[in-house]
Amino acid sequence: MPKTVQEALEIDKETGTTYWRDALEKEMKTVMVAFDFQPEGSSQPVGFGKIPCHVVFDIMAGTLQRKCRMVAGGHMAETPTCQT
Repeated sequence: MPKTVQEALEIDKETGTTYWRDALEKEMKTVMVAFDFQPEGSSQPVGFGKIPCHVVFDIMAGTLQRKCRMVAGGHMAETPTCQT
């Protein structure tokens, strides 16, 4: 089971398949609607913070379909303080 996107793509390359690439593309298409990309060099919007993300990989038992989920490590983000 791959631990990183790079490992997943290397497995596809070694096996001559696109199973992991297809799963990654499907997941990214699903989650991209939640992102608001800012122009390079622009400042971070007030009230927003950086949250580290990573991809979790899995293979479905019955069908052997490759699945991946992009997950946020929200527990690692700094909690903003309220200012009055």
